[in-house]
Amino acid sequence: MIPPLIDHWSSTLRLAIRVAFALAYISVSGCALLSKNEPLAPRYFTLSDTPDGAHATPRAVGATDWSALALRLGRVSAGAQSRERILYRSGDHEVAYYNDRRWAERPEVYLRRALMRTLFEERGLQRVISGAAPVLQAELITFEEIRGDKPRARMQVLITLDDGRTTRLTEIISVERPVQQSSGDQQANAVARAFGEALRAGVEMIADHVTAKLQNTINPGAN
Repeated sequence: MIPPLIDHWSSTLRLAIRVAFALAYISVSGCALLSKNEPLAPRYFTLSDTPDGAHATPRAVGATDWSALALRLGRVSAGAQSRERILYRSGDHEVAYYNDRRWAERPEVYLRRALMRTLFEERGLQRVISGAAPVLQAELITFEEIRGDKPRARMQVLITLDDGRTTRLTEIISVERPVQQSSGDQQANAVARAFGEALRAGVEMIADHVTAKLQNTINPGAN
């Protein structure tokens, strides 16, 4: 027969061992849980529509005078896929977002700013805030990085130009620019630069088409 005192200490020891194992399990589980839920630190990228972030270039002396062409910039929107998180395409049917890469502003904000600068500051069109004037609207329908052997940035913009009665222009402007191959963290910056080049080229194309249409409306024999 085991003496009562020895039996008491044996039970206490077994209980202490169980508590120690339980605490160790909770500690390990807690660490694993915290490591899994540790929040990502996103990187934010700006998008420049001017070369190397340069300031807008004023209209050169002797350049075409488009000041007689009145234009109102209407709604500039984006499709559901375009948002702060940077989108990439891995195949014809597979798209995804980077978890740790975001635009500092929504892509359509950059598009609107670039249109304002190019049309009214560089081209010199007469900006109409309200009243009778043709209205340009733009929808950013694609703004994505395309991965692969030849990575590139793609932008597609649907533009419409109307005067409230008739639609003068409906067109999709599509531009792609190559991504310079870099290593490590520099690759993300190379992608952002390619997006800026695509934006710049696309907005120039939009400005060309809009000014040509407006000029042709005023002077049908111009084109």
